[in-house]
Amino acid sequence: MRNAFSKPISCATCILFLMALTGCAYSIGPTKGIVRFQDGSCLTSGSIEFRNITDGTCFASRVNNRGVFHPTNINGKIGLPVGTYEVVIVQIVLTEDLAKRDHSHGHTVPRRYADYSTSGLQVTVIDNQTKPIEIAIWADLEN
Repeated sequence: MRNAFSKPISCATCILFLMALTGCAYSIGPTKGIVRFQDGSCLTSGSIEFRNITDGTCFASRVNNRGVFHPTNINGKIGLPVGTYEVVIVQIVLTEDLAKRDHSHGHTVPRRYADYSTSGLQVTVIDNQTKPIEIAIWADLEN
């Protein structure tokens, strides 16, 4: 004798099983990274963008005050798929009323990192990579 709930329960079980299989087949790569300056200090504000050199797809993220970011595509999916990416880092700091020694935002990101043609930063994501991305930027020499 069949229960009225047995058919919906078995269908729900099949759907969950298929969703689990489908979810395992899609590898999104690293979902987190950190930006540091050459002295080891973290970038404390800014944005980072990754552009795939093969197909031009972009992933972007804000950088928090500990230098951490989560690369996200235009649809809100977090993680970088396999590929090689050009990287830009943009930091907007309004400090026109402050002396350089009074800035509280940490090191300033040099302007060259804000343009794909001058940043020189690249990241390659390999198959099954889950290790967080680490980006090192070099501050301009102080005068």
